[in-house]
Amino acid sequence: MKIFRSGPALLGLLSLVSAVLIAPGPAHAATVPHLRVLPVGDSITVGVGGAGGGYRLPLWNLARGQSAFTMEFAGSQRSGPVPDPDHEGHSGYLIDAIATRIDTWMAAAAPDVVLLHIGINDLDRSDDKEHAPDRLAGLVSRIFAARPGVTVVLGGLLPTAPRLAEAVGRYNTAARQIVADHAASGDRIRYVDFAVTADQMFDELHPADTGYAVMGETFHTALEQAVADGGVTSSPAPAGSAPEITSKVRWADFDGDGRDDYWLLADGGAVQVWRNGGDDGWTALGEVALGLTADRSRVRIADFDGDRRADYLLFSATGAVTVYLNRGGDKGGGWSNIGQVALGLTTDRGQVRFADFDGDRRADYLLFAATGAVTVYLNRGGDGYGGWSNLGKVAVGVTSDAGRVRLADFDGDAKADYLLLTASGAVQAWLNRGGDGHGGWSSLGQVASGTTADPGQVRFAQVGGDARADYLRVNRTGSVDAWINEGASWAGPQRITEGAVIE
Repeated sequence: MKIFRSGPALLGLLSLVSAVLIAPGPAHAATVPHLRVLPVGDSITVGVGGAGGGYRLPLWNLARGQSAFTMEFAGSQRSGPVPDPDHEGHSGYLIDAIATRIDTWMAAAAPDVVLLHIGINDLDRSDDKEHAPDRLAGLVSRIFAARPGVTVVLGGLLPTAPRLAEAVGRYNTAARQIVADHAASGDRIRYVDFAVTADQMFDELHPADTGYAVMGETFHTALEQAVADGGVTSSPAPAGSAPEITSKVRWADFDGDGRDDYWLLADGGAVQVWRNGGDDGWTALGEVALGLTADRSRVRIADFDGDRRADYLLFSATGAVTVYLNRGGDKGGGWSNIGQVALGLTTDRGQVRFADFDGDRRADYLLFAATGAVTVYLNRGGDGYGGWSNLGKVAVGVTSDAGRVRLADFDGDAKADYLLLTASGAVQAWLNRGGDGHGGWSSLGQVASGTTADPGQVRFAQVGGDARADYLRVNRTGSVDAWINEGASWAGPQRITEGAVIE
């Protein structure tokens, strides 16, 4: 990671408008299934033979361009120019090498869907080529045993050199029968063939990028059909979830220096941090916490006790909140477990955000209703430490799509303001003067024309160190650009991370 400046670029800051209260918004948007997708295989899953990312990049781009489902990749491996580069592709692996590790991978990733493409190495160089289909059958059974109800999309092997063509044909025939047998017993499984032609191959084993594009399209079609048929078991993402709730990457001040740092919540739950040193760049602090859950939607990163260092907040299944205060992380002064600080008001974690509403430096509990209305409970220390103060409904909301709402300190007064990402990508801001019934909101109108219409790419974080929230765009290559909020203009862009950033 590094930081550098390029020439100035305004995002279209407009003049202040008179103070208004937030008005009601549109009807509530329908939810769609959110799929945790685990790609499993060998070098083809890694993407060898192409520019990197293999079929995962075209699949990701196709998924982002439709509305049938949302998707994230899972896995312990990370590679390729994919915005979410997680996978379990292992170059050179035979089926048995996958099978011996699949239980661990399934437990860590908790996938809704497994995309399985494996076997060509067995046919090419194993000591027992004839029984490769039997080993595949055993692997598929282990996947279902590890996670009953998961959906498996099994891909047939690709066209190869003539020396392997007959073996590939027999293997794919056996794979179809494996799928038929599991489907007959009630398992959620599909078989797909990839119409990759010889001129779309990089060599006799690996596709070129044109071949990977065919694979990505084929897998995407299978996922669309599975969703349409009700053949995918998943926990729908909270309606309009913002990245601060679901993303693998969070932005928060780890060390209390006034600059938000880069936090990575790995699939297994471990937490890593890169310290934002401003002009001095980024410093990898490594793993600062083992983590307590692989379910990122249960985790919030926010300053609970007002010491300027972001803490680790964990939701239970009932909605209760437990807090671990940041004393420097595992490599510093550890974490202080102060126990359950709130019973919670909902089991739908997607409705809850933590942000400093009243400017006392402590993260408050904000509850989003389905209509978009916002209710605030001020943090006085939490249950057993001073309790919570119910401020009531502070905004009726301008949208029911909470995924377009960001809560961030736009003007540097330590209070979270209400930022709306419009359909065009423009940003509108309402300054927090206390909320409805407590001072209202001051509308700034449009403060930025924006750089993308995809709200999932936009973050607001204090990376510049001046207490004002800056505009961050997560690029499809994985890099992150920032426009620094200078009050009357936006300075930037600054490339604050290079490549393979995990979102």
